[in-house]
Amino acid sequence: MRFALGAGVSIVATVIAVATAQAHHSTAEFNYAETVILRGTIKEVQWTNPHSYVQVMVPKTGGAPEQWGVEIGAPAINVRMGWRRDSVKAGDAVTLDIAPARDGRRFGTLRTLTFADGRTLNGVAIRVRPTNSSGSIVQ
Repeated sequence: MRFALGAGVSIVATVIAVATAQAHHSTAEFNYAETVILRGTIKEVQWTNPHSYVQVMVPKTGGAPEQWGVEIGAPAINVRMGWRRDSVKAGDAVTLDIAPARDGRRFGTLRTLTFADGRTLNGVAIRVRPTNSSGSIVQ
């Protein structure tokens, strides 16, 4: 009986440890050596833990707009950086400086969000500057 109880506790502890490890992911999916500049309109803001996101519609010349997902950081960190839950709203025209996903998806992590009136909000990736200065611009 004592062995079965000990084994059960051990299994539960292992499951919790594995679940915790899988819940956290690294930022290795982003290419911090590159910069992509997106100009578009906010479609949606997802103010969620552990990471918040904006979905932005980027017009393409002669084609349908493309949707990009941009991670903007954890709400608690965002608040410390000057964000509020309603800082960005659907319909806002913005320019985003992002570190893009390494695998080519239309996804990245935010360095800086600039509104049409010139106001800016920084994302956590502002702390990691690109090694190239050219960047690519997606209109």
